[in-house]
Amino acid sequence: IKQRLAAEFQSAPLRHLLLDYDGTLVPFAKHPSEAVPDERLLKLLSKLGSDSRTDLTIISGRSHLTLQQWFHDIPANLVAEHGAAIRLADGIWKNDYAEELNWKPLIRPTLDLFAHRSPGSFVEEKNHTLAWHYRNVDPDLGFVRSRELLDNLYHLVRNAQLQVIDGNKVIEVRVAGIDKGAAARKLILEKPYSFILAIGDDKTDEDMFRVLEHKAVTIKVGGGHTLAQYT
Repeated sequence: IKQRLAAEFQSAPLRHLLLDYDGTLVPFAKHPSEAVPDERLLKLLSKLGSDSRTDLTIISGRSHLTLQQWFHDIPANLVAEHGAAIRLADGIWKNDYAEELNWKPLIRPTLDLFAHRSPGSFVEEKNHTLAWHYRNVDPDLGFVRSRELLDNLYHLVRNAQLQVIDGNKVIEVRVAGIDKGAAARKLILEKPYSFILAIGDDKTDEDMFRVLEHKAVTIKVGGGHTLAQYT
């Protein structure tokens, strides 16, 4: 399969690579701020993005400030917060979603409560997202608390235009309608690509795999149920 995909990539006149960041390009770290791209990865991404036949997109749940800090010199599209903000390779950030922040004070206290009840967990706030990270919590306690938090959040957002995502050791609340699938669809319509490859590891990447089902080669990093063609 690798040889076939490599041959298809080499022969394609115009190709697009959509790559998730955490868990795909870098392993998970105890704290998100520690998962910094190293020199080897930056050189590889720069080489891919500099190819005139290849468009490169880093599509992530990270904030646009973090992606801008790490990849400002890389010739790539940057997709922040699962699609809430997009910076094309020309360097201009576009935000198609109004920053409706009035929901955050309703959700934040619940996340803070669970952070207090779960040693090692913490709350991260981004423009369009609130996230409760529990990678550093005792595994048994973390699982129990995460299920309790999901139950609480589903009740809180029942009548709101919000979405709850049960991710990899993180639970996120964000404005509904923002996902990697919508961002990927928008990007691949820009040009007549003859080869598209999408790689990701998380549940948020399933939105991307679903949209690209008949349009791209899709690969999930790791096990578990997936809509991707390969793992």
